[in-house]
Amino acid sequence: MSLTRRLLRTLAAGATAAATVLVPVTSAHAAGAYTLVVLPDQGENAIYDLVNSATSSVDVTIYELRDTTLTTALVNRQKAGVRVRVVMDPNHSSVNGAAYSALTAGGVSVVYSSSTFTYTHQKTITVDRARSYVSTGNFDSTYYATSRDYGVLDTDPADVAAIEQVFDADYAHTAITPSDGTDLVWSPTDSQNRLLALVNGAQHSLDVEQEEFGDPALVNAVVAAARRGVAVRVVAEDTSGKYTTQFDQVTAAGGKVTTYTSSTGFYVHAKAIVADYGTATAKVFAGSENFSDNSLNHNRELGLIIADPAVLSGVESTITADFDRVPSTGGGTGGGGGTGTCTAAQLLGNPGFETGTASPWTATAGVLNSAATEPAHSGSWDVWLDGRGTTGTDTLSQTVTVPAGCTAALTYWLHVDTAETTTTTAYDKLTVTANGTTVATHSNLDHRTGYAQHTVDLSAYAGQSVTLTFSGTEDYTEQTSFVLDDLALNVS
Repeated sequence: MSLTRRLLRTLAAGATAAATVLVPVTSAHAAGAYTLVVLPDQGENAIYDLVNSATSSVDVTIYELRDTTLTTALVNRQKAGVRVRVVMDPNHSSVNGAAYSALTAGGVSVVYSSSTFTYTHQKTITVDRARSYVSTGNFDSTYYATSRDYGVLDTDPADVAAIEQVFDADYAHTAITPSDGTDLVWSPTDSQNRLLALVNGAQHSLDVEQEEFGDPALVNAVVAAARRGVAVRVVAEDTSGKYTTQFDQVTAAGGKVTTYTSSTGFYVHAKAIVADYGTATAKVFAGSENFSDNSLNHNRELGLIIADPAVLSGVESTITADFDRVPSTGGGTGGGGGTGTCTAAQLLGNPGFETGTASPWTATAGVLNSAATEPAHSGSWDVWLDGRGTTGTDTLSQTVTVPAGCTAALTYWLHVDTAETTTTTAYDKLTVTANGTTVATHSNLDHRTGYAQHTVDLSAYAGQSVTLTFSGTEDYTEQTSFVLDDLALNVS
C-alpha cells in the first residue's frame, strides 16, 4: 500500500466479516490446489476461516495488520494450543502497533522483520504447514470495503513448503534464497525477471491491474507488447497523477488504460497480470509485487504465476469489469464479473471500538470510553456521546460503500442514561443520519436500564457511498448520555 493512499484515505472504511463464497477450482498441478477470493466482493471470511481451522500452526507475514477480528482469531488459536507466529513490517508502528500489542499480550510470537528489506510487503497466512493464503491486500479493515484485491489459497505442497522455509528464515532473521516451489514469485530474488518473462511472453492479450506503475523495465515491456500487436489493457490507481507519463506511453503504443482516482472510493490496490487469456498458454499472476523498484528488488514480497482455469477466469472477468467501470464495487462476484449479485457482509470498520481508538470512525475528542461508569454492551470499549449537562454536541461518523443489488440494515446497541425527569419533552437528542438525511432519532425520553438494539433499513443507499453520522445534542442543563456499542451495517 502506498504512502499516498494511507494519507488520502483515512476516511475510507469497512470491515467485511461475511460468509464468503469461494470460486471452486481445479489445478494443472494438483486437484483443488487453488481457490480464488475476489475482494471486496467476497469479503474477508476466507482468512478468518483459514486461521480458525488451524490445529497445529499459523504463520503470518504481513505489511499492515489492523483487523481486530483476525487479531482475535490468532490469539484464540494460540490459547487453544496452536503455535502462532507473526512476522510484521517494522516501518508502520502507527498501523501495526495495536495488533502487535494485542498479539504479544495473547502469547503470540511476533517479530519485526529484518532491516535487510526496505519493507516486508508480503501478505501471507500459512496454516498447519499445509495451506497458504497469498494475498495482494493487507489485513487492514480500514480498507476492506473499497479496495480491489485478490487472494489465492494455495495447497500445492511444493509452494507451501517453500513459503514455510522462507518464513522460518525471515522469522529468525537469517538469509535465504527462496525456492519458487511450483508457482511462486519472490522479491527481492526473482520477481522482476519472472514478471518480465510473463509480459514479454504474451502473444495475444495482456491485462494488467496495478496500484503502482513506475518500474521502467516492466512499463517498457508492457509498451513493447502493445507495439507488437498484443491487445493490452491496464487498470490502475492514479490518485495523484503520478503515473500519467507511463500511461501515456501505453496508449501511444496502442494499449488502453483505465485509471481510478478517488481517494475515498473504490481503490485499485491489486497487483495482477493475465496473459493470453483463453489460449492454451494463458497464465495469471497475483501477489504483493507492485510495478516499482522497491517492490521488485528491495522488499520481501510474494506472488504466484499459475495456469489454473478458474483463477484465470475469476481474475480476468474482474479486470474486465474494472476496466469497463461496470460493477458496484469494481469487480465481479464469484469470478463472474459484474453480475450484480450481493455477497452477505458487515461493512463497518471497528464496529465495537475494541481497538481502543476511533479509527476508521471520525469522532469528537474524548467520546471513546472504557470506564465502568457507562459500561460497554460487549468487550471493553464503547462510545459515550454527551452526558455533560451543558449545551454541546458530540458526533461519530464513518463512510462506507454499499454494494449495488444489496439490501442493507444498520444495527446498533444504544443505552440512554439521563438526569432529565420529564416524561413528555425531548430536551436532549441523538440523531442518526445517512448522507445528511435523518434515518432515526432518540432522546432523553428513551432512557432505560441497559442497552436496546435498533435497526434502520438503508437499502435505498445500495450502490452508493454513504456517510453514517450519530449526533448527540444536549441543552443547557440535566445530562443525557447516549452510549453506543456493537454497530453493524449488514448487507445481503
